[in-house]
Amino acid sequence: MEITTAEQAKETILKWLKENHHQIEDYKDQNAHFHFEIDFPVGTMKKERIIQPNDYPQLILVLNGVSIAPEHADHLKKMKDDEREGFYNEIRKDLMFSDVSYDLNLDPEGIAKQVQFSYEFYFDGLTKTQLYKALLMNYRVLLYFVTKFNDKFGVPEMKQSPETLNA
Repeated sequence: MEITTAEQAKETILKWLKENHHQIEDYKDQNAHFHFEIDFPVGTMKKERIIQPNDYPQLILVLNGVSIAPEHADHLKKMKDDEREGFYNEIRKDLMFSDVSYDLNLDPEGIAKQVQFSYEFYFDGLTKTQLYKALLMNYRVLLYFVTKFNDKFGVPEMKQSPETLNA
């Protein structure tokens, strides 16, 4: 079945998510035809969002993100500017050819605060395989960031709820 409308895309995606036993939260979002938050991987506290933005016809946007642990931010603050930029450049080079886009949000001093990941595709590519590839690729890049920061600065002490995965 060719998917040409946001309503068809919504119904199809919901069917697949239910078939795979995801917990689904349907957000009312004035900027989107639909906006779901789901558990991914299934049964975990980790979340991803699936959005069809009003301003981008036929686009499916899959999002997730992670906050930088305060301990890691402290380590970044203590680094010299060129050392910190070198660390960010390692990440850029590692992810240069990834299908996932990311936005490393820096404060005015150049300290990473959070990272948002996105994978985009259009209705003409909407298949169950493509949807789950997007979810998986976002999750893998999230794991990459967590591992990269943990390898560089050590594993932070978990002070927040299990819903928040720190990098």
